[in-house]
Amino acid sequence: MNSELTSTQRLHKALLRARIPASILMGAAILLLAHPTMQSWAIGLAVITLGESLRIWASGYIHKSAEVTSSGPYAMCRHPLYLGHFIIATGFCLAADSLAAFIIVTVSFLIIYMPTWKNEEQNLIALFGDTYRDFMATRFAILPRWSPDIFSGEFSWEMVKKHREWNHVMGLAAGAAGMIGLGLLHGTW
Repeated sequence: MNSELTSTQRLHKALLRARIPASILMGAAILLLAHPTMQSWAIGLAVITLGESLRIWASGYIHKSAEVTSSGPYAMCRHPLYLGHFIIATGFCLAADSLAAFIIVTVSFLIIYMPTWKNEEQNLIALFGDTYRDFMATRFAILPRWSPDIFSGEFSWEMVKKHREWNHVMGLAAGAAGMIGLGLLHGTW
């Protein structure tokens, strides 16, 4: 068995490792390009809340590596956590009142997170085989589509806690407060 990685595999591994630094750079781009107003902040905060609500909902359903979760938000798309992340990033761009930040975030998200979820899918296929392939065949990756199965399954606050989603909420609260500070600093508030 050859332990050498192909150039594609090396690039893929590098992109997977780049998730956290890329998120930090996306946040920095938003901050550097931000000129929030009260109105843009309020609209952005509503979108951020929507995205985080989706993440909490998804965190309360997923049992990582134990089953193919197909209820709750997983009935609508394969990766509701990533969809929530993108909605949150969009909300921060709206709060920042910056189209340039939105373009940077969108391109960065696609470059970094698409290979990440594709890698996760390969791992899930290896773990669950046809069960996961069938799941993939009935749902888009992050574009949601209605399914009555969103009401099936059981939401668990214990799972939300286990996935440490509250750390994410605290970071978002700090970011929203930072937007107020930037609005005051720039005189746009």
